[in-house]
Amino acid sequence: IDINAATEEDFMTLPNITRVVAHNIIDYRRQIGGFRRIEDLVLVNGIGAGKLEKIRKECHVSKSCNNLAQLSVPENMTPPSYVNINTAAADIISTVSGLTDEISVKIVEYRVSNGPYHHINDLVEPAQIIDITTLLRVKSKLRINESGFHSRQASNVSSRLRNGSTSNFQGFGPECVLSTRAKVASPPMVMDGRSVVRVATWNLQHCSCDKTRNPGVREVVCMTILENGVKILGVQELDDENALNEIVNELNNPTLPNIQRFKSTSTWKCSVLPTAEGKLFQGTEYSGFLWEESIVDYNNSALVKKSVGGKKFARQPMLGFFKVGKVDLVLVNLHMEDDASDDLMRFGENVKDLPEILDAVDHHLDEEEKVVVILGDFSVGPDETEFEALGAKSYKPVIPCNVPTNINRKDMKGSRCRDNLWLNQSATALYTSEWKVVRNGLTNPWIPDGWSWGGVVSDHCPAWVQLFVDHDLEDKSSILVTDGLTLKRAELNYKSYS
Repeated sequence: IDINAATEEDFMTLPNITRVVAHNIIDYRRQIGGFRRIEDLVLVNGIGAGKLEKIRKECHVSKSCNNLAQLSVPENMTPPSYVNINTAAADIISTVSGLTDEISVKIVEYRVSNGPYHHINDLVEPAQIIDITTLLRVKSKLRINESGFHSRQASNVSSRLRNGSTSNFQGFGPECVLSTRAKVASPPMVMDGRSVVRVATWNLQHCSCDKTRNPGVREVVCMTILENGVKILGVQELDDENALNEIVNELNNPTLPNIQRFKSTSTWKCSVLPTAEGKLFQGTEYSGFLWEESIVDYNNSALVKKSVGGKKFARQPMLGFFKVGKVDLVLVNLHMEDDASDDLMRFGENVKDLPEILDAVDHHLDEEEKVVVILGDFSVGPDETEFEALGAKSYKPVIPCNVPTNINRKDMKGSRCRDNLWLNQSATALYTSEWKVVRNGLTNPWIPDGWSWGGVVSDHCPAWVQLFVDHDLEDKSSILVTDGLTLKRAELNYKSYS
């Protein structure tokens, strides 16, 4: 059945749909002006994820939704009343289904403190009074002026999303909700008169090409990089070796309004090795680096496939060789086994690979190659006994064990320290003492969150460390040693160590 034209009786022919639920569907359809896709049904009172799956195959959405709001409205029906949130008292606002007395008081208090609302969407951001799901339920009953039944903002936002380069917004999340971010200037690359660089790590969690085509994902990743002044980013858990291309293209040629307003003139590039880093459940996982070309010289990258003794690593470390300022920088990109698995023994074995991984990395670096940062998702905190091998080689963690790096909509403050950056002695000598686990700006109204919207881009927070780059610790030619051969980095050409 066409869910934009069906009557109550039509809906009642579907499995487990009672008359009450059928009435709720039609009432909600009238409120939102018609369904744009079947998934919208999940927001109807009485329909959850399970019930939606049972009726999905028997439903479809009409192609045209120009006058959807009229499809289920009898000709003699009086238009519903609307509440002006810029003039109504709290007791009037609370008459809108979905807005409690507490919420209504907050709406008025915010209006008194900050002036009139400019958009209905302001209730979500910046006021943070309600969430996106609630906004979708009540938006049709609210307005911000005295003319017309709908606020002018809805049409303005809709036209922006469909205008020119931003047409790719259509189909992602609630189109009527505007993505807003606080205005933040990129930090200077100088500290105490000395040049610095910020190196970051981020597990992007099942990052496929489809995921990075979501405009909300692209905006969060790109704006987080720009706002925090990150110049090199190590990425884990890529499902596709081309997934970072969408991020690079957005950074270099912005199509999203917030990124366009940032007015960055930098050029970005990325490297993702064509050889799988390891098995990600039933798929193949890749790791990569992303860097700003005008600041960072990229030399090469490679995978360390085996230990010195010939043992094959389940998840292969990715080495990246960079030159920033006067510093030759080696980044070791790691992703340890996720302990969310029931197979804890396998997890233990993966973490216990660390001593062999360190020996293998040392084996491939000559003595002059001293500035090393080991970054990535380690699954557990730096105080675990498994990481004594790093301490034995004088590596120090940047992020303390009591600082969580995970995030989700139910626990925005996090509870576990999973990600980190470890500095060897030479890197520690260049450490500015500046670091951060980025926790703000990681959600977006166009990112799915189960059956709702406003999700996080990943269940990992990005983290960065700042290093001085104006001092050359060893002014010697950098060379690599592999299988008894001495090679200049320029001769590597994407070879994998084995």
